[in-house]
Amino acid sequence: MLPDNKFIFMDSEFGGIGMQYSLLSFCFIITDNKFNILDELNLFLKPNDCVYHVCGEAMNVNKINLIDHDKIALTYKEGGTKLYNFINTHSNFGALKLIPVGHGFSEDLLQLFDKLMNRKTWEAHVSYRRLDTSVTLQFLKICGIFPETVSGSLSSLIEYFKIPIDGELHSARTDTLCTIKVLQKMVELVVDKNIKVV
Repeated sequence: MLPDNKFIFMDSEFGGIGMQYSLLSFCFIITDNKFNILDELNLFLKPNDCVYHVCGEAMNVNKINLIDHDKIALTYKEGGTKLYNFINTHSNFGALKLIPVGHGFSEDLLQLFDKLMNRKTWEAHVSYRRLDTSVTLQFLKICGIFPETVSGSLSSLIEYFKIPIDGELHSARTDTLCTIKVLQKMVELVVDKNIKVV
């Protein structure tokens, strides 16, 4: 990997599964190619009309208190502006495409494109080639490098790698920090196997 590559790790929390539900938080963490954290943007969000759409099941998982949340949340428009400035700075105005990384984060990106920033603007700064640790896990299983007993959820990988958790799982920032550690452990696993491409 080139020395100037940067990753943008991410995770988000929604008010339910599906585009009709509110995007409540989104965390973005920039690292270098050694997984050293360079910067982060942790957004607490609310719809532009301030009317939330959530379901009980999702709120039981993410444990977000909407009354407290609303006091600090930015509208999608405000959050989108902060995100644009963040990726613009770290991509050197689009000259260096950031590598997006997440764990099963297709839905996160759809929410991002729907509520914070259009895809064309995002991909002017961030590569369309995504690195998904849940997909990487399946590949490592096929290669016989990873045991079939690990389900593939982020929590199962945290348990397998014995990653210490700083905060509560199912919060965007905690899950993003854990995804950084998971990818780092996966890279170390492959390096330890002395796998080389010729």
